[in-house]
Amino acid sequence: MRILAIGLGGAGSRIIDKLLEHDRMSTIHCVEGLAADSDADELASLEMVPADRRLFFSPLDPTQPDDMAAHLPKEEILSHLQAMDDGDIDALVLCCGLGGTHASVVSDLVSFLKKSLMEPVFGICTLPRASEGDLCLARALDQLEVLLGTLDGVIVFDNEAWKEKVPANPGSGTGTDAEAIAGKLLGKIRPEIPGKPVDPFHEAMDTLIARRISLLLRAGECSLREPENLPEVVLDAGEILNTIQGMGLLTIGYAREELPAARPLDHILRFGPHTRSVRECHVKASRVVDLARRAVFQEISADTDLSQVKKALVLIAGPSHEMSMKGFMTVRRWLDRSIQGLELRSGDYPVKETRYLGILVILAGMETLPRIEELRRTRKRLQGEDKPTPV
Repeated sequence: MRILAIGLGGAGSRIIDKLLEHDRMSTIHCVEGLAADSDADELASLEMVPADRRLFFSPLDPTQPDDMAAHLPKEEILSHLQAMDDGDIDALVLCCGLGGTHASVVSDLVSFLKKSLMEPVFGICTLPRASEGDLCLARALDQLEVLLGTLDGVIVFDNEAWKEKVPANPGSGTGTDAEAIAGKLLGKIRPEIPGKPVDPFHEAMDTLIARRISLLLRAGECSLREPENLPEVVLDAGEILNTIQGMGLLTIGYAREELPAARPLDHILRFGPHTRSVRECHVKASRVVDLARRAVFQEISADTDLSQVKKALVLIAGPSHEMSMKGFMTVRRWLDRSIQGLELRSGDYPVKETRYLGILVILAGMETLPRIEELRRTRKRLQGEDKPTPV
């Protein structure tokens, strides 16, 4: 699946930069992107976004510092998108951090772009942590509600849910998400801006987001892969779009596990007693089921109630000989029985040169999320505090 990506503000620009970094690690390139920000230093710190695609804008009226919409270079953004579009683009993706000032201009930008572009437009949005304050949380909910009425789907990443999961130090090797850690070890550490130190949490979150989205995009480009390494069950761009387009809230989970190293005689023992083969098949099937449960309940971008899910997609990725179809069908049956809707799509993504097996799950069409209900309670409390006290 090929996309044009736009990063708005510091959070959105960093996500796009990391997404481009992971995209360029593969021989299949699925992403072209640009960044627009009112902070010139943030734009200068980007590493992968080309210099001519870093768009700086800033409100000129000092009495209205939050008037981003009036100064957003919409025509320039559209011109860059049209130049990057080679006619084989499946979707546009806008990235932003909810709760900030830049997220408030996404709706106006999308309405403008849809007048000239035909592709569906999705959002990748992060929810702020509780420590950022109630006003920020309430503003994030206001912005999300507007975006849900404008975009074709919004992938939500809840920073509060991940604050204990991502590594405290990008290179420390701690944390529960092995994919994020591996991404940090392989990637570059963003240089610090004088007076603005790098936030390890957001650095790790950007990697976590980019790794999941990159895997999904590459899996949708199976037709470009070598013939001997094609999937058994094809998951193309059309399948992905049919799962997420017009479905409102979206969450994405991903869990992976390092495979045990092959022992010298394994290839011989595989032809030995039948009991060993049965045991090995059971271990592989159990691994797939465990990974799927982790992806849905522990490594999901935002906590999700399966009973509210209208559509789902499950992808297994890794060495083809480790993809237990018995385990995969068990996962399919489990999700099919658990979600509210009737549409469940699946596919496999064989990767020869890897020591990991992973499961990626997309959940779509929920009316709400537990974290969104928390934000609603916060907003309601603030609104109650703003009411004048009766005399």
